[in-house]
Amino acid sequence: LAVFGRMRLHCLKRRLKKIIAAKDWEELHATQATSLEYGLWNRRASRELSDRKHEVKSQSFQLGISLQFVFEQLEDVYKETAGKAEWRLDEWGPVTKSGYLVKVRNCGIQLDDPIGAWNALQICDYPEDPNFHQVAGVLAYGPWALGKHMCCPRDGQPDCSIVDALQAQSKSAKATWFLSWVWGYKFSTVYKALARWWERHRIVSGAGLEDGIYMWWCVFVNNQFRMLEAGQVEAPDDLFDVFGQQLQGIGKMLMCLDKMRGGQYTTRIWCIFEVFVACQRSIPTTVILPELEVGAIASLEELTHECRVDAEQAKASVPADADAIKDHIKQKHQSFEYVNRTVEHALWCEVIEFLEGSKKGGGGRPSQLKQLGPGSTSTGPPTTAPAESTMSEST
Repeated sequence: LAVFGRMRLHCLKRRLKKIIAAKDWEELHATQATSLEYGLWNRRASRELSDRKHEVKSQSFQLGISLQFVFEQLEDVYKETAGKAEWRLDEWGPVTKSGYLVKVRNCGIQLDDPIGAWNALQICDYPEDPNFHQVAGVLAYGPWALGKHMCCPRDGQPDCSIVDALQAQSKSAKATWFLSWVWGYKFSTVYKALARWWERHRIVSGAGLEDGIYMWWCVFVNNQFRMLEAGQVEAPDDLFDVFGQQLQGIGKMLMCLDKMRGGQYTTRIWCIFEVFVACQRSIPTTVILPELEVGAIASLEELTHECRVDAEQAKASVPADADAIKDHIKQKHQSFEYVNRTVEHALWCEVIEFLEGSKKGGGGRPSQLKQLGPGSTSTGPPTTAPAESTMSEST
């Protein structure tokens, strides 16, 4: 029996290798290891199966969307798909049925008949320049989504993430950059910011889009059928672990601000948390903006004001996420002050570097800011935070 079980284990390994090569995720997740089949080797067989499933799931989470696809095709794909969906006008603007139901649930709105409330809304055209709640409602989940009916490699169930849906077309691959951004941004805001960054990056790096630039961008990476449409709640530690692993593995982050003055970025808890973890793990960050905004910051006081962070009051699209992150911060650091000061200093330095780069590119910069840099402690946040261990497994 022992010999037979060992032979079956070798057969299992070969079978799993073929299944994974064929990307037959339904078969992978349907495969089981039983004592009847593997006898004394059942524990080894179960571990082998678990390891292969974990490996596939991990590789899926590491995918990023092709920047070339974003620049050349994403807008057209959105418009073509949005044209198939029915849009109605509510207090948040144009919304699909799927998007409306998600928003109602996430905002905690109690309706006796959500479908009836949707049907009572006025029909309207799709938004030409949507925010990413609207983009997700047609591309990431719902009946027209890119991953609809495609088997998800992470759980073997129907409906997958956008990056999983695009991988076979070489429009997604292992991520090379992490994008920190805000769901409420307009499509054009992120597009322009990425385009401005890429114009400079390609000159400095000598790389081309065809060389493979892939963004870990949560709207495209996470399975929004599960997280948004089905409302599945991830355990906070699992959520932080996935995010932390990807940021650490990629090793560089773009901080997409919508504007220099009065922007949304510093009011969003996920953005604050992402910058904080990047600082803790010494991960390089780069500010990107859709417009140059020459003269937007005219003094040190304005710079400090625009980089001000209040994690306790920051919000998230999903309130439960905000609560989980804030609880995590309080457990790890007892208060929000350390996080606030760490992120403020990071933003302060990155904005100065952005302005310096803009000046070299032809834009002006207030002379007061010339003397400041990562080592300055003038009127801005402190250059160093209290000594502390890095955010560990739970991030």
